[in-house]
Amino acid sequence: MGILNFTLKRVAPAAAATSLATWASITTINDDWDDYFPPQTEDSKEERIVILGSGWAALSALRKCASPGKSVVVVSPRPHFLYTPLLASSSVGTITLRSACEPLRALVDSAATKASSASFVRADARSVDPESQTVIATTDSAGTMLHLTYDKLVIAVGAQPNTFGIPGVSENALFLKEAQDSAKLHAKLLSNLEKAAALIRHTKGDQYKDEIERLLKIVVVGGGPTGVELAAELADFAGNDVATLYGNDISNKIKIVLVEAMPRILAPFEESLADVARQHLISKGVDVRTNCAVTNVDQNTVTFSPATPKNATPEEKALAKIQISVEETGALVWAAGIGARPLVKKLATKLKQQDTRGLKVDENLRVKGCNNVYAIGDAALSGYAPTAQVAAQQGKHIGRAIRDGVDSPFVYHHTGSLCCLGSDNAIAQLVGSSQSTFNVWDLIGADAIGPDQRALIGTPAFVLWRSLYFTKLLSTSSRFSLFTDWTRSKFSGRYVQEPVLQRQPTLIPEFYGTDLKRNSTIKFVKEELKTQVAKKKRFWIV
Repeated sequence: MGILNFTLKRVAPAAAATSLATWASITTINDDWDDYFPPQTEDSKEERIVILGSGWAALSALRKCASPGKSVVVVSPRPHFLYTPLLASSSVGTITLRSACEPLRALVDSAATKASSASFVRADARSVDPESQTVIATTDSAGTMLHLTYDKLVIAVGAQPNTFGIPGVSENALFLKEAQDSAKLHAKLLSNLEKAAALIRHTKGDQYKDEIERLLKIVVVGGGPTGVELAAELADFAGNDVATLYGNDISNKIKIVLVEAMPRILAPFEESLADVARQHLISKGVDVRTNCAVTNVDQNTVTFSPATPKNATPEEKALAKIQISVEETGALVWAAGIGARPLVKKLATKLKQQDTRGLKVDENLRVKGCNNVYAIGDAALSGYAPTAQVAAQQGKHIGRAIRDGVDSPFVYHHTGSLCCLGSDNAIAQLVGSSQSTFNVWDLIGADAIGPDQRALIGTPAFVLWRSLYFTKLLSTSSRFSLFTDWTRSKFSGRYVQEPVLQRQPTLIPEFYGTDLKRNSTIKFVKEELKTQVAKKKRFWIV
């Protein structure tokens, strides 16, 4: 009885207070107080808001603009919100894809409780007519068209992988931009492992040595955060799960190559932090190549060449040509940049923009040359980096502007950059003052690396990386699923199961060791079955 009283009087209030403080801190950090306490606005005229996209920018705008008097329509060919920072983890089974995806209809239904109405249309926006204020979208490949009118339009369609016109990339490379990209990579890795295991265990000599080396070689192109995090996940996967399931003789043969055309990886980070990441990857067996460009990709090979600047001299180009090498690879993942989607290029051309990499916007994020059209996230040329942090802040800004009926200049507040290096390791470049006598950054060991810049490495940065992204998930069910996946991966290993991406035709087994079409027994059985079916048909009622 004493323990029960103590729990009710001491433990329960302390737990409740801690939970409330945590919720308040997360809400403050994520700038989401108006989700719970929306401002009281006067009754305004009904407005039809069309949001194109289902990413960070689009969903942030949806959550903020949903209010009385607003009828919101979300248009996207993708029926879910994809938590892109987790794609590298899902590609090797650290988490399952369900933890990285939020059903879009559930998010739209939640917004409908605050707006006059909110609906989701699964369609691909093809073009925008600013004069008639209409979006033309198609629901399928057959070209079934929808004409969606709007009072205000938010273009947040994101971007697509940029292959820079390099031959063979589109046809032969794997990408890491969508959920299906992660599933395809996961399937490719496990398929190659199974093939290599069969060749190693059930053949003699070095007859298939070259083929085994090819199957177990993975090339990651792009030394940004996505490429670095994927290379780190692959190294952990090879060193832990592959060694356990397939044996050290296979895991030791896996070769991971990270290729970057620039002089160093992780250009958004301070150089000392980028060097920490590079050394960590090398210690895990990753072959990190900088100043290295990919010039051609075939089904099983990739061509490398020293990267040369645009103003390279003929002598430098000739030297680079001599150093060109062709290497075999079992999988090549392209994470080397992004480009504008067709809708954005088409509208930019219609508006006579010279630069079609995105839509030019003013300080309020309104598309120049259009009325009541906004562009945010990777679809906009706003002068900010194409990151999820920028997209989310721009989405909230536009959502509030539409909700309140007042446009205002967008101000970006950078909070820092994070990159996971696997193995309970990460790097973080944070915004933190260095002037105060007592600083929380000093307490956690975040060293000053510049004016108002702090660096955190190792386990503390890893904990920060996971904690921050955990709070950014949009539903309790996704947080529970992610926590479960992380716990399972830590104590039981990754989820190593090849996804079925395409049903294979069932092979008809051969009987009695003879060819099926010449097997008289099977032919006799087939004829008997046909006779029986014909007899039954006489008594069928039609």
